[in-house]
Amino acid sequence: MKKTLFTLLFAPLLSLAQVPVSGIWRAEISTHGGALPIHFEINAGSKSGNLDIKLINGAEKSTLGESYFRADSLVIPFDLYDAELVFRVTKTTEMSGFFVKKRNGKTAYRLAISALAGETDRFTNLKPSSVKVSGKWMADFFSDATNHSPGVGVFEQIGNKVTGTFLRTSGDYRFLQGNVSGDSLFLSYFDGSGVNMLRAKVNGTHFTGRYTSGLSVVRTVEATFDPNAALPDLKKLSFLKPGYDRIDFKLPTTSGELISLQDERFKNKVVVIELMGSWCPNCLDESRYLSPFYNKYKDKGVEVIGLAFENSADLAISGPKINNFQKKIGISYPLLFAGTAEDKTIAQVLPMLSKMNGYPTTFIIDRKGIVREIHTGFSGPGTGKYYADWISDFEQTVQSLLAEK
Repeated sequence: MKKTLFTLLFAPLLSLAQVPVSGIWRAEISTHGGALPIHFEINAGSKSGNLDIKLINGAEKSTLGESYFRADSLVIPFDLYDAELVFRVTKTTEMSGFFVKKRNGKTAYRLAISALAGETDRFTNLKPSSVKVSGKWMADFFSDATNHSPGVGVFEQIGNKVTGTFLRTSGDYRFLQGNVSGDSLFLSYFDGSGVNMLRAKVNGTHFTGRYTSGLSVVRTVEATFDPNAALPDLKKLSFLKPGYDRIDFKLPTTSGELISLQDERFKNKVVVIELMGSWCPNCLDESRYLSPFYNKYKDKGVEVIGLAFENSADLAISGPKINNFQKKIGISYPLLFAGTAEDKTIAQVLPMLSKMNGYPTTFIIDRKGIVREIHTGFSGPGTGKYYADWISDFEQTVQSLLAEK
């Protein structure tokens, strides 16, 4: 039975805002692709007057900041992604407001959102399922005839509930969640970094649909069931220009200390370099892996460096975002400010790199300073066995390089 969260705890605030009930909530964000459903769970926060609100996407429950009341509004912050949900609590079981996406502290866009307590289905008004989508699908994403890119859909269907993801060359689509209704597949994902939804018609071993994201992005998706579906070799998408076998740079930490691969601490070490950004969900996934990896291997001769390509060239703006990213994950290796996430900036920082295909991109460098592997994208925990396979392959490569004389 639902009850209002700790009424006495929030008594000073009740004249300004009602307190939403604890438990599961379902919300809909108004997007150019239609109403995009999300789920979150509300519990008491660690501080008086705050709430602990976790987003639910499939198996993942995540929070990027403790929620709080601002005047008569409930604010759910996503501080890593410069965004927030702002709700007016009209009843203890109803809220309405906006998803506000910012860029360098200024509002880039906002989308209307409404929420109700208690609904557990991702999509509603469902028909009995007449199709099955469990398994692997080879997908083609395109916005026009000249702009095609591959993806591998990996889904699990139980009844009419579906979870899974798309593996892409630039990184996976994390924890998609949704339903099958009749012959239609509906999936959505929201973590504060953006809004993503697939609506597709399934015809046997084929489906066609629309994938929408952000404020205006629309891609057609055509997919065929294929147990052998696979992406191109992600170790061959990015490479060094002819004549180069190593990289170099000299970049600052957020405190201004310049760090270079020529520094003494990196000599005769296996060095992992992650090209990332604090705004990037796939980079968050990889950094969450690399942080404990570094703690495990740093005394064995491994160093890790993150090169942060941010939304602003101003260190006064990007520095706090990098510091917050580092603190939240518990990263003890250096994160360096590399400038803006633009092709021209990457070309200036790493002129020997032929092409950057996505964030994150990860370099593995041997004890002699030679680049032995460049991996585009990251298969995170939402990909299941692909995540486990990535870790196994990565750590075997590092261990083999450590064993080299």
